[in-house]
Order: sequence, then C-alpha cells, then structure tokens
Amino acid sequence: MIRLYTPESARHWQRRAAFLLGFSIAAVVLALAVNIFLCTRVNTANAQTLQFACIALFILAGWACILLLYFAYAPAKAQAVHIAGMFSAEAETFEGVLTVHRESFHIPKSVTVRKATLETAEGSLTLNVSAGLVHQLPKNGTAVRVTTVRRYITGYEVLA
Repeated sequence: MIRLYTPESARHWQRRAAFLLGFSIAAVVLALAVNIFLCTRVNTANAQTLQFACIALFILAGWACILLLYFAYAPAKAQAVHIAGMFSAEAETFEGVLTVHRESFHIPKSVTVRKATLETAEGSLTLNVSAGLVHQLPKNGTAVRVTTVRRYITGYEVLA
C-alpha cells in the first residue's frame, strides 16, 4: 500500500507553517525596530526625509507580511490541518477502477482538491484527492484498492 499522507509530511507542513508565521512576524518587528531607530535620528534638517522613509518602510513591511500570510502561511497551515485530520479519523477500504478528473477546486480555508471516481462492484463512488498529491496516483483506468478517510484518498495499491 502506497501512503499519500505520512507523519513526515505532516511535520513538514507544520514546520513550514510555523516558519512562515515567524518570518512574517519577524519582518514586521524588524521594520518597527528600524523605524524606531530612524525616529531617534530625526532633526529639523532631515525630518521630512525620515518621515517618508518610515512611512514607506512600514507600508512595504505591512504588505510583505499580508502577502506572506495570505499566499504562503494560510495554505501551509491548511495543508498541515488537513494532513493531521487524515490521521485522526477511521480509514475505509474500497476496490475498483480509479479515474481522477481534471477539474480542481479550492475549499475555503482548506486545501485544493480534485474529484476522483472509483467504479466498484457496488457502483460508482465519488472521492476526493488533494490536488498536490494527484501526481502520485496511478494513471486513469487502473484497478486499485484505495484507503479513504472522510472520502479523501489516503493510500492506494495497484491490483494485478
């Protein structure tokens, strides 16, 4: 059985999320420290220049933090929570012919998924697979045994 979710990947995404959050906070704290330093150097000759520098620095640091949190930290945290959830629930096993669809969609505040159809002896079964893990699955039309948690494919075994 090939596992799509491993404890190592869970730790990787948790470490990545923690690093990105720390990096974002550090960027804002560093900008604040630089602004405090610049404010201690103000005199009547350079007041306007340092005011512009402080405002520009904090705007850039703020936008950098917002972009890091939105485009890097939030997806990493969502992936870490998603993977942790895969280890906390009961797994089910199904056998059939797997077809992964091309369309992907993003679940708000969660991961991007793709739908998969498993044609079993009892009928068609619709499953989900994390879009980042699709490349690990066998090609469409392959007979497989899959393990699922909350209708997400967590592992597979190609049947002969």
